[in-house]
Amino acid sequence: MLGIALPDKATVYAIVSDATESRPLERHIDTVLRVSPSDGDDFLLAVEAQERRDPKKASSWAYYVAYLRAKYGLPVLLLVVCRDRATAKWATGPFDWGARGWTVQWTYPLVVGPDNLPVITDARTAAAKPAMAAFSALAHANSSDIDAILDALGRALAGMDWSAASYFYL
Repeated sequence: MLGIALPDKATVYAIVSDATESRPLERHIDTVLRVSPSDGDDFLLAVEAQERRDPKKASSWAYYVAYLRAKYGLPVLLLVVCRDRATAKWATGPFDWGARGWTVQWTYPLVVGPDNLPVITDARTAAAKPAMAAFSALAHANSSDIDAILDALGRALAGMDWSAASYFYL
C-alpha cells in the first residue's frame, strides 16, 4: 500500500524506544552561528571543516541538523568547508537515511572548497570580508598560496576590534 517492498516473512523484535541519552555522547560541531537577517527569518548555520572523506560524517551531520532544529526550533543550514576537490565532491552528498527504498531523511550540505571559494591574498579584501578570508584559509590550506592568504588574514585581523578579530583568530 505504501510502495515499500517488504519480504513475505520477517522476524520482528521490539527494542527500547526511549531516545534519551543516559550517558553523555560527545558530539562537537565545529561552529554554530545564529543568523538574524533583516527579513526576520532567523536560521542556524552549522559549519564543519572536513579534511577527508569520512563515512561516519553522514550520520553525524544528520544528527547535528536534527539536534539543532529540535533544540532551537529554527531552520538549519549545514556548511562544510573542504581542503580538496575530492572531499568537496563527496561532501555534497546527498546522504540518504531510510530503509528498503524509502527515504526518511536526506542531508544536503552546502559545500565550499578550492573550486568555488576564491583565494584571498589582499589585506583590504580580507578586512572587508573577514569570514570569507577565514574560509579561504581553510579551503586553500593545501595550496601554495596559503602563506599569502594567512598574511592577508592576519593583517586584516590586526586592524579589527579585538572582540571581533578574536572570533576569527580562535
